[in-house]
Amino acid sequence: MRVLRYIRPIRLYLMILGGLCVAYGIYQKYWYSDLIGEAVKAIETNRLDEQKLEKARDSLFGSEDLILYNMGVRAYRADNLKKASEHFFNVIRKSGNPSLKQRAYYNLGNILVKLELPKKAAEMYRESLRLDPNDWECKYNLERLYVFYPMAFPDESGKASLNQQPGDDEGDKNQKGRQGADQPDI
Repeated sequence: MRVLRYIRPIRLYLMILGGLCVAYGIYQKYWYSDLIGEAVKAIETNRLDEQKLEKARDSLFGSEDLILYNMGVRAYRADNLKKASEHFFNVIRKSGNPSLKQRAYYNLGNILVKLELPKKAAEMYRESLRLDPNDWECKYNLERLYVFYPMAFPDESGKASLNQQPGDDEGDKNQKGRQGADQPDI
């Protein structure tokens, strides 16, 4: 009861302060959302500027892993594979979102295929499939690796099939990808 006596004279100030905090939070949320939306549109139309993503990073509600992922996509589309792989690897390391991690592993696999590193690309695709076993694009890309690079996978050439479940092999249990992949050398 004594607490109420102290709060009553300042309750108007507390209400105003609370209202200002809520208004600022709403402003930040919509400002941040607009910046991310404009950055994604810029990426889709191949206007590869990074300014909006950098501004969004400073936001109160900024999602570091989503911004890093979008910066990786931007760098990939600009054919800066080294920078893109760094961004995707940072997403894998920092993100708690399994869907975002899965997409980052998938994109790292695509980068490694472009650099003609099929074994490392297969590791990334397998890790992506561990996070989402129903990703048919990833299964298709992994199968293409087995078909187009048979010398890189001499013992696995007969196993390539879209029906195979990821992680069924005994050898998969000893891979580093289970605990987190090492950053690929690009």
